[in-house]
Amino acid sequence: MNILQRGEELVTKLKGNKVLVIGDLMIDEYIWGGVTRVSPEAPVPIVGITNETLRLGGAANVAHNILGLGGRVELCGLLGDDQMGRWIKSDLKGKKVGTRGIITSAGRPTTVKTRVIAHDQQVVRVDKEVTTPLDRADEDVILGSAESFLGECGCVVVSDYAKGVITPTLMRRLVDMARDFSVPVAVDPKISQFSIYKGVTVLTPNLFEAAAGAGLVIDSMEALVKAGRRIIEKLACKYLIITRGDQGMTLFSGRKEYSHIEAFSRHVYDVTGAGDTVISTLSLALASGLSMEEGAYLANVAAGVVVGEVGTVPISSELMRLRFKELGKQFS
Repeated sequence: MNILQRGEELVTKLKGNKVLVIGDLMIDEYIWGGVTRVSPEAPVPIVGITNETLRLGGAANVAHNILGLGGRVELCGLLGDDQMGRWIKSDLKGKKVGTRGIITSAGRPTTVKTRVIAHDQQVVRVDKEVTTPLDRADEDVILGSAESFLGECGCVVVSDYAKGVITPTLMRRLVDMARDFSVPVAVDPKISQFSIYKGVTVLTPNLFEAAAGAGLVIDSMEALVKAGRRIIEKLACKYLIITRGDQGMTLFSGRKEYSHIEAFSRHVYDVTGAGDTVISTLSLALASGLSMEEGAYLANVAAGVVVGEVGTVPISSELMRLRFKELGKQFS
């Protein structure tokens, strides 16, 4: 029986296992409306607002996805001392996410990405953020919290949006700390930070990030394999998963072995949050004792579900089971 046929069974195994998430917390704000005319002041559409919603973003969305899959979460990061920061913390507590590792800073705002959506199409995005690196005192507080949680967590996720929480020093100390506890470290990377991820267990760049990280143009399967091997050699990571959109994923196990996993998406409406879904599903699978291959397949299916929705939408066990039922009929 292949992994796809065992999908529902694997989803059940995720329940109750715990993951430590460290990274950049943010809010995805959506302003929904319609366009009926162009502004007389400039050649831009006028959006008539019909609704506004707030959704957990960044590392907070990673935590939300893990919860949706039946897992448990301890979350470490930083929020501003502002209304949006208080909203995130309240929402996380209501969802039973562990928030003891979240610190509050009066010197920087909570990161907010505001997207204006008209007729299911994004018109513009506005970001409110400060991206200066954390100071050493804040690093020490976050790492102290992380160390206190590691003994009860089966995997560490680093959700790096390059907003200042994941610094070279924090990353190096976290990898050493996780190694002492024999806990795998999974990273959703940013191009500007690639060099700091040395020694992690698994990295999950998309195709663009992998090309930049390897310093290669990926325009063929041969170039993809070369890029993957170069990244593993440079960063000394055990595994690498390059996500390739509608082409699926490629899993590298060391420098020599690799395998391709086909995409299972139905329709692609919005890729927002797809990387969060991949790292969430993969990390919870590892925390549950599943193999890297099993985790990659689950993550691939989960990403295929969320890209069929508009906006940041978390995955859930129910959605995964429904999708595996559909795939079972499709491939039977």
